[in-house]
Amino acid sequence: MSKPYAIFGAGLSGQAARRLAHSQGIETVLIDEAGQGDRSHFEAADLADFGALIFSPGFAQDHPWRVLAAESDVACWSEMAFAARYWQGAMIAVTGTNGKSTLTALLDTALRLGGYDSVAAGNIGYPLSDAALSASNRPGSYAVLEISSFQAELVEGMQLDALVWTNFAEDHLDRYANISDYFDAKANLFDCLKPGAACVVGAQVADWMERMQRPFEASTIAIEDATLVLQLASDSVFHCFPSSENFSLAAELWWWLEMPTSQLIAAANTFKLAPHRLSVVCEREGVRFWDDSKATNFHATLAALEAVPSPIVWIGGGRAKGGDVDAFCQDVALSVEAAVVYGEVAERLAAGLQASLGSVHVHSRFEDAVVAAAELASRIPRANVVLSPGFSSFDQYTSYAERGKSFIDTVLSLKRARKPS
Repeated sequence: MSKPYAIFGAGLSGQAARRLAHSQGIETVLIDEAGQGDRSHFEAADLADFGALIFSPGFAQDHPWRVLAAESDVACWSEMAFAARYWQGAMIAVTGTNGKSTLTALLDTALRLGGYDSVAAGNIGYPLSDAALSASNRPGSYAVLEISSFQAELVEGMQLDALVWTNFAEDHLDRYANISDYFDAKANLFDCLKPGAACVVGAQVADWMERMQRPFEASTIAIEDATLVLQLASDSVFHCFPSSENFSLAAELWWWLEMPTSQLIAAANTFKLAPHRLSVVCEREGVRFWDDSKATNFHATLAALEAVPSPIVWIGGGRAKGGDVDAFCQDVALSVEAAVVYGEVAERLAAGLQASLGSVHVHSRFEDAVVAAAELASRIPRANVVLSPGFSSFDQYTSYAERGKSFIDTVLSLKRARKPS
């Protein structure tokens, strides 16, 4: 009789993996530290009881259960790598420090406009295990997979038809010992590419590939094509930086796949950004308020500050994830008129900003920081208040979405706030 599979983590990924395993007649044991599974403990002696070990992405490499798995001969996969064994269609992977969700959704939309059966899965919020159980799981279909570095750690056996790597910058240094380890986690996806598969990388990624001595001979470097961007509708979200860079990556992949450019342009012209991704909430007495709560790393924040017109009153802060905060502060100071910082990292941000920025204000509570930023901006003609925190939300909120909603609620509660026409 076949041994059961151990599934670690009772969250979205773990539950989806269990459903898929059961559909294939595979018994499972769900192991969850919080007591939400069949058991909450796992020891070296348990390894012999299982035919495979499937980890949810929340388990870091140094977690004791991951360490035991790495030292054993038992097959060890991520939920996504396990599900990939049962996906019958093509798989396109999208990774990067930023832009993954946007590019994944764009490619999925364009494929469906072209008449293909396509699903967006992975880190975007829909496990590949659930996609493998859907009616879309058949030859000729596509799975466009947003893959985080966490999900890329255990991808042995995955076979990708294409990979797009948007960009690379400091992030998740609370999980990885250094930026090299973070890069290596994502670079595991190179080893998953089928012979002849398309591999499209941004110029920044190409620089890191050379630095880390991890070239991939079949990769192509996508450079922003102004001619193609100009074919987009003037109100397309991909018409301006930084989304225009994502569009150029998508266009390069489209060329590799030999698909009509018209489909991609049509998808880009109707595309709407995900909530809390650099969008105007309202305008109040000449001040525009921008919600970019999804920006939880330095690279995303700096891109947002480059995209929004000056003058800018910046709201930043939250919980640190590692990285060079002082260098980040120097870059921020070059782009903003004033800064309002909050949360666990507020004092550290203030110290880094005050050396080169005259107007720096510290608040403990997020809502107080929003109100203070609005008051500051009211004294600056044509100001933009930009929430683009650069840090995680977990000091005061359960997610960037909850933080973004708090921002919107606070801004709309200000007197005479109105949405832009």
